[in-house]
Amino acid sequence: MKGLHSAAVCGWIGGGLSILILLKLAGSSSWADEAFTIKRLIEVLDDYLITPSAGITTVTGLLLGAAKPWGLKRRWITEKCAVTTILLVFGTLWLAPGLQNMHVDSRWDSGPFLLSATLRWGAAAATLQTAALLLLVALSILKPEK
Repeated sequence: MKGLHSAAVCGWIGGGLSILILLKLAGSSSWADEAFTIKRLIEVLDDYLITPSAGITTVTGLLLGAAKPWGLKRRWITEKCAVTTILLVFGTLWLAPGLQNMHVDSRWDSGPFLLSATLRWGAAAATLQTAALLLLVALSILKPEK
């Protein structure tokens, strides 16, 4: 169970970092076909890596917490559950739809700045999400109340 949880966490964080790289590439893209391909890659990463990884991370995390002798009573475990829930809601209701609704059209060929506001928003949101996930990993490693 712990191995599955660790692999899912890696998938969630790795997917987030990959999206950050793709957003950087999209910002420097100079033609519509390239921008569309990058947008499609972001959708695929979200649909097939991040979404399942987030779900598996959450379920296995709850099961691992419940299996411990102290259950989910430790403060740092409760905080991890709360932050994970916030990240799931943020990712599901705001981040993923925003990234998947990035608009690419033929006017992209006139310059890479048509999506600059969307790209900045996406990069900021994805950075926040990934940083929060890394904080959760740090909590897991440090186990503050141990």
